Amino acid sequence: MTLAEKQVPAAMILIVEDDNDLADLINMHLSFQGHNVVRVTSLQQARQALTNQSFELLVLDRGLEDGDGLSLCQAIRHHQIGSQPWLPVLVLTARDAEKDKVEGLESGADDYLTKPFSVLEFQARVRAMLRRQHFSKEAANDTDPTTQKHNDNRSHVLNFGDLIINPTTHKVELKQDDISLTATEFTLLHFLAKKPGRVYSKDELLEAVWQTHFSGYHHTVCSTINRLRTKLNASNEEHKYIHTVWGVGYKFEA
Repeated sequence: MTLAEKQVPAAMILIVEDDNDLADLINMHLSFQGHNVVRVTSLQQARQALTNQSFELLVLDRGLEDGDGLSLCQAIRHHQIGSQPWLPVLVLTARDAEKDKVEGLESGADDYLTKPFSVLEFQARVRAMLRRQHFSKEAANDTDPTTQKHNDNRSHVLNFGDLIINPTTHKVELKQDDISLTATEFTLLHFLAKKPGRVYSKDELLEAVWQTHFSGYHHTVCSTINRLRTKLNASNEEHKYIHTVWGVGYKFEA
């Protein structure tokens, strides 16, 4: 059974949406899937909820009464709110220009869905994000001969000298500095790093990391790879961890 076919346990999901009708619709469909939902209508309420409670997913509007939802996403990624900087974030907004989508992804969102949207597509993206988070921890326990010499068997930490990847805490350190990654970026890096030198096609990465076979998401793979490279590009060095194999895909090299 592939990751895409597996089910995940019920999740605690925070919805930040000031359109009550839309929030009701989202709540209904998430509850129907068995999830527990907390609803707030402002950034201030969201900050309080994130400080007081743990969540498995954040569904975030941009045009809120007290500011742009992306400011909340950025604060989460920079460890300024709550204790879950890796919390998966799905931005749900009417801003559909390409620059808005790029801005959303660069601010740390894992996915960006524009209104009006298909309920079926929304449900599919939520399932994919929750599977990605849930099974990335399960995959972290897999052993592989290629990585055993790099692997701290006590905690499954991948240690490549300057670069340390800890799947238990979702932390990445580069030259002793913490690197802030989204849940998707972390899952992608960890997946590649478990088998250094192994080349993966975009389709293989889509299935393993995004749990989808839809080739229309190829641009998502490319943009995530580019963001990940930028974050790992310490001191303007040439990229030395994630390499493109032209016409084939991508690989990790220590």
